[in-house]
Amino acid sequence: MNKLQLAAALTLSAFMPPGLDAQDNKIGYSWNIAADNEGLWNMTTGHGAWNGLVTVEGGISPWHGGSIEAAALASYGTGAVADDIQGLTNIDAGENRAFRLSKLGIGQQFGRWTLFAGLRNVDYDYFTTPYTSLFTGSSYGNFPILSMNHPLATFPLSAMGIHAEYSPTGNIVVKESLYNGVASDRLNRQFRVRPGDDGFFNIGSVTYTASQGDDGFSPASYMFIYSIASLPEKGDTQQMHYTLLANVEQPLATIGGGRARLGLLLQGGWNPTPGEEACRGYAAMGIISEFSNGMTAGIAANRAFTLDGNESDIEFTFNYPLLRYFTVTPSLHCIFTQGHSCNVVGMLRLSFAIGN
Repeated sequence: MNKLQLAAALTLSAFMPPGLDAQDNKIGYSWNIAADNEGLWNMTTGHGAWNGLVTVEGGISPWHGGSIEAAALASYGTGAVADDIQGLTNIDAGENRAFRLSKLGIGQQFGRWTLFAGLRNVDYDYFTTPYTSLFTGSSYGNFPILSMNHPLATFPLSAMGIHAEYSPTGNIVVKESLYNGVASDRLNRQFRVRPGDDGFFNIGSVTYTASQGDDGFSPASYMFIYSIASLPEKGDTQQMHYTLLANVEQPLATIGGGRARLGLLLQGGWNPTPGEEACRGYAAMGIISEFSNGMTAGIAANRAFTLDGNESDIEFTFNYPLLRYFTVTPSLHCIFTQGHSCNVVGMLRLSFAIGN
């Protein structure tokens, strides 16, 4: 971080840390620290930029099946390099902030159920998958048909909510989340629960994931997502908004004598709500190659249908593990925004992650 001095945020977060051991009276805990730095160069305009992101997570389990979880982040950027609609980098948090609290609450697991109450955002539960995590574009990790239409709890914003998961089998997971309708990254606004003023945001999903094979490659996954939101409109009125989405990750073939596997990514979303929505639809398709040594590579194209004009982004990305804790990711974006010239943007990202 050098002279830019990205502040690391103190936090606690965990996903189902181990419970209290009654015999040795030990409390389970987990933690994770991650830092991402990237340089961007718009080859069309000659503009350059830099983005940095630090996240810290951790959690403790002071009772059986329960957890106290939290997370926070710090971000810094020197500005955008392209006048694009979707956002070509998923670590750009907008305004530079040394501290944003993104998660703080209590979780409880019993049987096939998992519950959480407190400050949270939807990225933890719906938009982080093996295939989407490869690409650097914002839309793969958070469909613009949601992020552009709602002030929802997504990176870098959070809101108070209740999250529930149920796994009737080892391959099926049903999720449901209910949030305060307006999210924020300000401590004096994040903890408000005012459905009368802010409305509400409800999102849920049903996911089927095939069993993990012995080859270590990502299994097939099929996710259907829906959202229902009541959001404040002009004149102190609220309108209901509906969205349907799907994310499919399908392995295609094993090549190179089992050293690599090709996979297909399909995404789509539609907003049937009448009225002037910022984004009416979204579609994406990608081909991913996973290698047995941990490398991944992919090419994907997406298209967002918005009131400001339709936009397509073709992304070429390569992800290479470097030493034990580092990953280097070079990528290339070709952005076609309606009414604007094509922008070709190169990116080089270095990521560091450590934890238990």
